[in-house]
Amino acid sequence: MAHTLKAYYYTDPATAVTVDFYGAVADNDGIAVDSYQMGIPGIEQARNNSLYSDSPRPVYSKHGTVTDVLTVTVRGSTNTNLYTNLHLLAKLGEYARAWHRSVANIQQPYVELKPGGSSSGETVRASIFDCRVEMPADWANTQDATLMIEDVTVTIERGLWYAATPTTVASTLVGNHAGSLSTSTAVGGDTSSLYVLQLSLAAGATTGHRYIVGYRSKVAGGTNYASLGRKEAESQTNGTDTTDAADATASAGNKVECTFATGTLATRLSGTGIPYGVHRVFARMKITGTQVATVNVKYQDTDQTGAVYKANSSTPVSSTSWLVYDLGVVRYFENSIAISVDDSLTGVWALDASGTPAAGNLDIDWLYFMPTEGYITASGFTMVGSSTDTTTTYLYITNVTNRPVAQCFRGLTYAELSPLTYTLSLDPPQGNGCLYWLAGVDSGSVFDVKPEAFAVVTLTSYPRYLMPSVV
Repeated sequence: MAHTLKAYYYTDPATAVTVDFYGAVADNDGIAVDSYQMGIPGIEQARNNSLYSDSPRPVYSKHGTVTDVLTVTVRGSTNTNLYTNLHLLAKLGEYARAWHRSVANIQQPYVELKPGGSSSGETVRASIFDCRVEMPADWANTQDATLMIEDVTVTIERGLWYAATPTTVASTLVGNHAGSLSTSTAVGGDTSSLYVLQLSLAAGATTGHRYIVGYRSKVAGGTNYASLGRKEAESQTNGTDTTDAADATASAGNKVECTFATGTLATRLSGTGIPYGVHRVFARMKITGTQVATVNVKYQDTDQTGAVYKANSSTPVSSTSWLVYDLGVVRYFENSIAISVDDSLTGVWALDASGTPAAGNLDIDWLYFMPTEGYITASGFTMVGSSTDTTTTYLYITNVTNRPVAQCFRGLTYAELSPLTYTLSLDPPQGNGCLYWLAGVDSGSVFDVKPEAFAVVTLTSYPRYLMPSVV
């Protein structure tokens, strides 16, 4: 029965080179497998055998490899082809080792096996950590005549077999400064993945000084993991003394204004659709005249009747310029069994405000529900959007060094700009997720999010898998 065995490494993030261990050998050109000894995960076969009751047992951890040993014959129709095929094996090892040194810039090599050939059997794949090639003692004396090198030993250290391809997952998301988009490809692996989160502004975008980024996974957020985010005020339900109005400085060119004909605390705006989980709520607001409005958000917490009953602390709004205000944290079905029964349930919210009659209006552009499953804040930098890579400023957040770090650098020089002030909590689980972000412009201790500028967000995930090993 025929089998297929291939390995892949990447000369750049988009270009894969195939090492075919069964390919093109009929015309005396390629790599032919003479024997293939599949390895035992992590330790010698005897130590895995249940008959040896006094032997250590393998346990699952993030460490350990499987060692496969192949004996191959390298063939070439010419000397050039012969050494090209031999170098494929050597490069497989070089790129595997290089991936460990720079996972942010190199795709991970992997080996692919299909028992039974192309028409039957399951295709399985495994990450390659190292590949070593051992030549026979007389290889230099025989190859000129036969254009083949026999009994070449190839030792591959790899991970466990999986159906998925263990390569980089990258999603580039483009949207408004107050944006959210779900990742197009699920985060892979079966343990915490390495990741790179890169944020920048599109060419011509307003200068940025602050980023707030949230992450919600499908596994933790349920069916509505990619819902909510920004809620345009004019698309919600107006309450007491509120009407829609046009405003070119507002997102989508519209706002909701509250006249405070009734100045006491009342619901001015309301909506639905709070997904399961914990969110931090932001609102873009301003006042007119001499008004000083007091605003708070209230929300349905654990009451399934639909009543909005839990209110956050109030926030004063006294600026005639648009600013983004932090209205605190809202929770929906947190620590509740309901999410285990139906993960599509959602809650309702409302914005309450009080003010002085005839002193001016409260204008509301939008509310933003930022998930906090993963949460990042960064400030203290100046970000510039440009049409060239060398002058664009990037915010770069990664855990590939096994510790989360954030820095801001300019273009391809990778020169770090002024040190950041940041908080970072991001550990995306396997599966689909959704990124949410606010790209802000600072003015002292306050900030605004410009509606006309756009942000570019790239999340790159490097899957990792649990390995059997002995501890």
